[in-house]
Amino acid sequence: MAKVQFELRNREFYKKTLLLMAPIIVQQLISVGINFMDNLMVGSFGETQIAAVSFSDQVYTLFQFICMGLGSGAVVLSSQFWGRKDTGSIRTVSSIALRLTALLCVLFTAAAVGFPRIILRAFTSETAVIQTGELYLRLVGITFLMSGLSSTATYVLRSVGQIRIPLVGSAIAFGLNVFFNWVFIFGKLGAPRLELVGAAVGTIIARLFELCFVFGYFLFRDKRVGFRPRHLLLSGGRLWRPYFKYGLPVLVSDTLLGISLALTGTIIGHMGEMAAAASSIVLAVIKLVDIFSSGMAGASAVVVGNTIGQGDIPRARREGNSYMVLSFLLGLAVILPLLLLGRPLLSLYNISGETRDMAYAMLCWTCVWMPLQANAYMTSKGVLRGGGDTRFILVADSLLVWVFSIPVGALAGLVWHASPVLVYVILRVQFPMKGIICLVRYISGKWIKVIPSGQMQS
Repeated sequence: MAKVQFELRNREFYKKTLLLMAPIIVQQLISVGINFMDNLMVGSFGETQIAAVSFSDQVYTLFQFICMGLGSGAVVLSSQFWGRKDTGSIRTVSSIALRLTALLCVLFTAAAVGFPRIILRAFTSETAVIQTGELYLRLVGITFLMSGLSSTATYVLRSVGQIRIPLVGSAIAFGLNVFFNWVFIFGKLGAPRLELVGAAVGTIIARLFELCFVFGYFLFRDKRVGFRPRHLLLSGGRLWRPYFKYGLPVLVSDTLLGISLALTGTIIGHMGEMAAAASSIVLAVIKLVDIFSSGMAGASAVVVGNTIGQGDIPRARREGNSYMVLSFLLGLAVILPLLLLGRPLLSLYNISGETRDMAYAMLCWTCVWMPLQANAYMTSKGVLRGGGDTRFILVADSLLVWVFSIPVGALAGLVWHASPVLVYVILRVQFPMKGIICLVRYISGKWIKVIPSGQMQS
């Protein structure tokens, strides 16, 4: 039996990982923090406002996951191409991803702006929540195009090691969001007190800046990829086929994940306002925690993808082994802070004691499977994706979401009338299950796929 080897004593491995991981974590922390600050600031007005923001954010989260699929599909190819310094193929892949993203943005914007009441009614039957969230969702819908283009540009820049510009852009956007939230939600500095609408205004301002800063840099200043406006018209050539072969499974997989999270909110939302508020608060907290796993996964996809692109398969395996160990350690490390800080954090919300207890119980259950959840991110969003094993990830996601999690969760919550905590557990247990399945796939060694370049276009 072959000896399992690691890169855990290789300083260069840690340097590459940290240089990619730290900015990704900070950037995602800031990005999620924009929605979290909306949730927290509006939370001072009560459970109805919390639920209204949460359900609107579920729509945005679904949009983000589809954008993540498009961007990550580009990363699967571009990270390997960057290992060969094939910038022509990277520009072509970027053109394909940006055009598809623009189409997606138009569809989501039309739905959010044109039919916010219908969308919210899918999440909850509470009339007060629907009326409160309608205008907020319509306004947030304006930001979809801004966020989508910035997101795709960020993924491509990340795949070639350019992480400073997206990080700086997100940091400034976060600061703008917090400031203008404070101004417009609470009516400071002479501005009108807009409450929920003020949160949407702050988000629009932050996303508009991020678009100008990040996407503007990618389109006019970046020299690593060298993408310019004329490249938006590239035909795609031979790269359409590999993009869909390796990228489409990522897109479908991330879309399914986004839909499952939206349906999680829908199922629990129909169990009452308290259940909806408790779940939305916990999911907002978990998003912040998952950023660390997601950041390491994003770094691993680029590192492993670059190594495979260079043709060094043994080193790619050593790097993958190391990331498996690190993901479990990371999952263990966040459990104690979650348990200690959970109740103080929940006390910041203007909610009833019953809702607070329900939310803390959901948080405790999440801690039970956190190491496996961290490994699920590392494998499905990182190492396996960087290795090009995207079809397997799609199969794993499809089975877990649509064969078990959603149907059983819907029956438990809407038919059997189980407790909201139990329904939450059923809906979220797909993540540790995915961690186990993807770990078995990784151990099999069948996850490494070398992606051929297309015709180089300038």
